[in-house]
Amino acid sequence: MSSPFRLTCLCLVATLTSCHLIDQRDFDPHAGDPPKPPAAKLPPPGPGAIVTIKYAGEPDYAASLAQSVHRALAVKPDVLFTVQTLVPQADTPAAQAAALQDASATGREIAEAIIANGADEGQVEQAVRTDPSLHDKEVQVFVR
Repeated sequence: MSSPFRLTCLCLVATLTSCHLIDQRDFDPHAGDPPKPPAAKLPPPGPGAIVTIKYAGEPDYAASLAQSVHRALAVKPDVLFTVQTLVPQADTPAAQAAALQDASATGREIAEAIIANGADEGQVEQAVRTDPSLHDKEVQVFVR
């Protein structure tokens, strides 16, 4: 082989090894990364909670909940009560799952109290979610 041919081959090999195939990452550096879904936020249903029960201690909510339920039913007989139970962020996924399960039971307890105060079962819905700004569990009752 002649020297100019070898030089041409070496230049060609050097040029081709420094190139890469064009793919989606040339246009979007995050292409191929696993998706990161946004955190689901449940907006408060309505202007504000009619009752907020804080579980920093042993809450005594029966009288204020009963009064609020009776007042809401008097104003709007077909009112929808939303029981939203909020828990603080836990350190581990297992602890978070346990906290959410406990919160679900607490929400059911409040929903049953609303039904005992005159609402139909179809007028009460429940939601449970994590709120990192909290230090203790709390329940908020909204009406629509």
